[in-house]
Amino acid sequence: MALFTIKYAPKNSSQVFGQQLAVAQLRGFILQYKQQQCKSALLLGPIGCGKTSSVYALAKELNHDVVELNSSDLRNAENVTQFLNAALGQQSLFFTPKIVLIDEVDNISGVADRGCIQALIKAIEKSSFPVVLTANDIEDSKFKALAKASQVIPYHKLQYKTISHCLQWVCEQENIKFDEKAINSLARQVDGDMRAALIDLQGSSSTKNLSFADVSTLSDRKRTETILNALMIIFKSSSIETALPALENVDLEPRDVIHWIDENMPKEYLSAKALAKGYEHLARADIFQGRIMNRQHWRFLAYINDLLTAGISSAKDEKNPDFVSYRQTMRFLRLWQSKMKNAKKKEIAVKLAAKTHTSTSVAEQQIPYLQAMFQKGAGMPLAQELELNEEEVDWLKGK
Repeated sequence: MALFTIKYAPKNSSQVFGQQLAVAQLRGFILQYKQQQCKSALLLGPIGCGKTSSVYALAKELNHDVVELNSSDLRNAENVTQFLNAALGQQSLFFTPKIVLIDEVDNISGVADRGCIQALIKAIEKSSFPVVLTANDIEDSKFKALAKASQVIPYHKLQYKTISHCLQWVCEQENIKFDEKAINSLARQVDGDMRAALIDLQGSSSTKNLSFADVSTLSDRKRTETILNALMIIFKSSSIETALPALENVDLEPRDVIHWIDENMPKEYLSAKALAKGYEHLARADIFQGRIMNRQHWRFLAYINDLLTAGISSAKDEKNPDFVSYRQTMRFLRLWQSKMKNAKKKEIAVKLAAKTHTSTSVAEQQIPYLQAMFQKGAGMPLAQELELNEEEVDWLKGK
């Protein structure tokens, strides 16, 4: 089953729900960019409101090619110059008009990116093609020059009714029976994020029937704030540029992300070659995690992020088109169960050691003999002598 976010991506501008004014402004910029004073358009709005999808929809409608760059490519001024000079100056194959898309430009941050914004502005000024930038937030003062040099096109957060209308349409296409209350609840919970809504719909309607109970446990959040959505981006993305920022807003420690990927990667990567590459990157990330814990070398976090996102994403031979339901690892539950089992053994060994005047480690070696006696019904005198409680007796009996 194909992903709904891909299967129902807008094919033309009329299918970009709820952003008619913004799409009209973007169309005008693309068609008249040679007469425009600004050589770039900055699409500004929250996650999942249709910024990137509207660019691709208009490109199909207008018969333009899209050359997409991610902010992770633009790590310093030199990278900006090299990437953009090539992208902005090269003619498309068969001389098809081209749109250069730079996604999530507001992710350019930190000391390493010093000079990037100015280099980006200079490169855009020389562009022969329309440049479209997307951003969620440009409150930082360093983006003021970029916003001033661009035509800012605001995208608003989608209303829940708009999302609900879209979800009902998808349900009709997929022959999913739905409770209108469930659709409205799902639409409210995603907080204006259409992509999150489609992901949640697909995950909640695997039986072709969507009830209110199916969506009532879903928590309010934005798309990139959940590990499930981050995993979908990492495993399903066709380029490492898209995968790199997947974990930026996920509130989990790298160690926990490693366990999530370890649990779910075999479901997504079906070839032995892809799995081998994936686990090689995962093992290296685990090594860097260990070095951070042992040596406090926190600069290794950057390597861990790259390995867990771009590394895992690049390991696959091809994208698995089927929808995969991700789940949390059961390893910690098994560890806890083992710990509880060993804790009971330790308690009995302490009592045995005190009565026999031996060490706890020596007493632990005698536990199998005690178990054999209790399981044959001959251990009750020992239970009284060692002052064992009912739970400890049951443990020795194997209950």
